[in-house]
Amino acid sequence: MDAFEIFGAEDAAAHLTALLGQVRPGEARLDSDGRPLLCPPVVTTRDRFDGMPMAGSTLVVFGAYGTPWSKPLERVLTGVRERHLIVWRHFPGPDAHPRAAMLALAAEAAAARSKFWTLTREMLRLRHDDPADLHAAMLRAGLDPERAIAAMQAGTGTERIVDDVASALASGVAYSPTLFVNGERYAGELEPDAVTAALENGKRGSARRADSRWNPPLTEGARA
Repeated sequence: MDAFEIFGAEDAAAHLTALLGQVRPGEARLDSDGRPLLCPPVVTTRDRFDGMPMAGSTLVVFGAYGTPWSKPLERVLTGVRERHLIVWRHFPGPDAHPRAAMLALAAEAAAARSKFWTLTREMLRLRHDDPADLHAAMLRAGLDPERAIAAMQAGTGTERIVDDVASALASGVAYSPTLFVNGERYAGELEPDAVTAALENGKRGSARRADSRWNPPLTEGARA
């Protein structure tokens, strides 16, 4: 049986996929070399963030779940979480994974229960070829799968996912995962040491980047 039939959120996922196909990028922000910068900048009261809230460097991930790069990405995030701020913005699409929209909805359903990062870590460790994997990930994340599926059916988080994709396109993103360090496109290897080095270099360069807007106090809703 197909995963969409099992989870019953095929209509919501199809609707999200259709909306994503209509997204057009807004006006890009460019650096002095004409390369796209992160757009819009990080806003901690809106973005999904994890790690050190007042860190000197911020890693923004435009990501999707279930891709061949998910496990390497999870290792990167584990390596930098203790010293830097991580922000997740969705960039799902059929090219990333056939069920990318479904999995993004699952993450947003988890966010509604303040379990976004818990489920994200679980989903990044899996390929999700077997629909039972997502069910098991939900259980390990402390979610009630039936409630999570109901939230997915309702399209919880659809607007956020669409906004994230618009941000990705405005930032010149073409594939998942794409990383930004302190608002600038990261072009190195998807390896913990390489990404950590880029973040540490950014931290030494500036305690706070002008392209990130900080809005304390940090809210649990954004951290979820």
